[in-house]
Amino acid sequence: MNELVVIPGPNAASLSKSIALLSGAALSNVHRKIFPDGEIYVRLEHIYLNKPHRALIVSSMYPNQASSFLETMLLIDASKRHGASEVIALIPYIAFSRQDKVFLSGEPISIEVILKGLYLSGASHLITADIHNPKSLREFPGTFTNVMVSDILVRESLKYVDNPIILAPDIGALERASFAAKKHGLDFDYLVKTRDKASGEVTYEPREVNLSGRNIVIVDDVISTGGTIAESTKVCLSRGALSIVVVATHSLFVGGARDRIINAGVKKIITTNTVPVIKDEAVEVIDISERLVEAIRELTES
Repeated sequence: MNELVVIPGPNAASLSKSIALLSGAALSNVHRKIFPDGEIYVRLEHIYLNKPHRALIVSSMYPNQASSFLETMLLIDASKRHGASEVIALIPYIAFSRQDKVFLSGEPISIEVILKGLYLSGASHLITADIHNPKSLREFPGTFTNVMVSDILVRESLKYVDNPIILAPDIGALERASFAAKKHGLDFDYLVKTRDKASGEVTYEPREVNLSGRNIVIVDDVISTGGTIAESTKVCLSRGALSIVVVATHSLFVGGARDRIINAGVKKIITTNTVPVIKDEAVEVIDISERLVEAIRELTES
């Protein structure tokens, strides 16, 4: 069996080291530079170069989504050209995943372009974590794995709240909320979310669930500006909830999102290391390397 070589892509140096250590794989070096005109240059540096091996490209597409995507494709291509019998793309956070349908005439479906681009660059396998819409992965022509981690985050939340209701901020997040709730024997539900297609304005209406006197754990995949979580928190508190903990797989924290969420009344934010996150007294970061390595082993040992 060819040696597995971990190749650190953009925004994933620490995660790559952890994956290599836990999986027992070799860890490559990557030489990078930016030309004066802004073009990206990468070159692989590892002992299996030009010898048969399997390449595991570990990449996270935030921040700098466009350049991170391009660099990932360049690393995939370089691997295929220099000895990799197959390339596995491990991309815990795939950017553009929320652009998964045409909302207004003239729009592309961006996530389909991303997935097809990864495959055409040479990646035959794709592993990701809690993608926004799992059905999107059907557009990847190779094999794929969507690693669910909401149960890990909810387990951690139980350090801060007793017997909570697990709540999805909209029906789209219900699957990850129910997955975690069932793992831990907890109640779950969701808020009804309506978005105006033209203005983007979002309104929330609670379902017929009694939140009064209960602790709430809000479960979502991505925190970007924090608006969804902040509004969901306000709805819960207005319905008599005692406390709110938020768990999310990918925390981008754009434009003061962390403060917006805490100021809305959230007790704690628990997230993962799929993208670079700075932890503090309000933000706890969980390493999901072991769960990702389980997915790698299932793929490589099958």
